[in-house]
Order: sequence, then structure tokens, then C-alpha cells
Amino acid sequence: MATAANWHATDMLPDDVLTAVFTLAKEDSNARELTFRGHDSSLQRMFWKLTRTCRNRFLKPFVFSNRGPEPYSPVLSESISRLQLSGFVGRDNPDYEVMLVKPAAEDYFNRELRTHLTEKDLGELRRLAKRFLQLISATR
Repeated sequence: MATAANWHATDMLPDDVLTAVFTLAKEDSNARELTFRGHDSSLQRMFWKLTRTCRNRFLKPFVFSNRGPEPYSPVLSESISRLQLSGFVGRDNPDYEVMLVKPAAEDYFNRELRTHLTEKDLGELRRLAKRFLQLISATR
């Protein structure tokens, strides 16, 4: 684990990347809260599209297998589960189809991640967040 003194954006875990993308998407949307179709298959499809349309170093951990009926990333699935367990995202509906980015994700991003990111890093993450917003808008 990197210490605060030698932490770099390349040390970001997949969970951190998702937290950054979700938080920056919420900021860019100017919404009080960010909700989106978050069923497992929907998320897998959206992030698969992100990895195909946005060549971005922050997406490298999200490797997709094409062996099943649809592309699948175990890393994405595990990261989403950890974000749910930590209270950063939630599925507050009975069908678990709509996902909500919670204030804890924003707090963590602003307190722990943002301070270590360069303007270039933030720009790359913001581009991912904007593309993510386009993808979730298309599924509404």
C-alpha cells in the first residue's frame, strides 16, 4: 500500500476509480443525487463500452472476458460489491435495478483521492465521468 507521501494516481484501486467516476459524474450532472440503472448486466455493459470507447489508463484494471453470453469483468463486479458494502453506493429499490451514489463516496473522493490527483489525472477521470453520464442517459 502506498503511503500519503508517495501516493500516485497509478496507485488507484479499481474501487477508487469507480468512486472517482461516480462522484465526478454527479458533480458534472449538477444533480442533487446521481441515480442510474445499476443492474449487474447494465453496469457490465456500460463499463465494457467505456473500455472500448475511452482509451484511458484508469480503465486498465477492468478486463473483460468474452467467454459468456455478454462481456464480463470480475474486477468490476467485485468493486461494485465493495462499494455497496462500504456504503458508497446503494440500491434502494426492491428490484436492485437503480443505483444511487451516496454522500460517503463524495466524502471519500474529496478527502482521500482528490488531493493526490494532478490536473491531468482529474481531466482524464472527468472525461470518463462525462462518457459514463452519456451512457446512463441513454439507458433511462
